[in-house]
Amino acid sequence: MGTMPESAAAVRPRYRAKFIAVVTALLLLYGASPYYSVWRFGQTIRAHDMDALAARVDFDAVRGSLKQQIREKFLGVLAKKKKDRLAQFLAANAGDPLDQLIDSYITPEGLAAIISDPAPLKNASSLSALPGVSGAEPRGIDWSKARSAFFTSPRDFAVEHEGIKLRFRFNGLGWKLHMLDLQLDQSKS
Repeated sequence: MGTMPESAAAVRPRYRAKFIAVVTALLLLYGASPYYSVWRFGQTIRAHDMDALAARVDFDAVRGSLKQQIREKFLGVLAKKKKDRLAQFLAANAGDPLDQLIDSYITPEGLAAIISDPAPLKNASSLSALPGVSGAEPRGIDWSKARSAFFTSPRDFAVEHEGIKLRFRFNGLGWKLHMLDLQLDQSKS
């Protein structure tokens, strides 16, 4: 009486095998999803599809990351030279020219320009030397120039392209670009 019927014992391994197969399939899908999202991101920029781009970019996070990197590169140097006067003025000024410049980069054209050729932005020697993107034609991104793509954490994925890192974050509904790491500190020399 204490023994289990043979049919119930045979059913248990089938459920276990199905469970393992489903979990494995989900992990493979999750592992491949950022690569697909990066490809779709490139297609979206190439097609100049603002609605699709809005779904694939966290504009506020990208804007914030660019502002921080550019401020650290240029205003950090100025702060040492000018004893913080210009940096304090720009930080307190609501109509900051840096904000306007960064906002011009947070467009399909601007993102494509930065990603396809970050050298003008990385090699600028001052705020006034930063290139603008107004009137730029949308450019495609040559993903064959991507050096590596890898997970940096379970929710974060990075793609190295032309000396910058595109950092994507999984938000539960898909992967979104949340940071452009221009690696300006490495280009200072």
